[in-house]
Amino acid sequence: MTFFGDRSVKAEAARAAKKVALKPTDQRKTIKDLKVGDTAQIVDFIIENEPVRKIQAMGLRRGKKVTIMQKLGRGIVVKTSNSRIVITVDVARNVEVK
Repeated sequence: MTFFGDRSVKAEAARAAKKVALKPTDQRKTIKDLKVGDTAQIVDFIIENEPVRKIQAMGLRRGKKVTIMQKLGRGIVVKTSNSRIVITVDVARNVEVK
């Protein structure tokens, strides 16, 4: 392990990575930011991972309008056209809306 002063370089890099991860994503508005009763249109998916692909398969796609029905701890009930879908807060952070 390489030391720089009294801190290791790896530990410093890990701290820097956490700071980058905690930054707001260019002030993007996500489903997580919406309140109960708000309606918005899906603009983009910030990260394309497996849970995001699953919600796309269930009907949450770019251009669709969504309404927040309930917030249940770590889950959010989202209504789109004729269906209601429960997504986690982690997934909601990856869906950009306007």
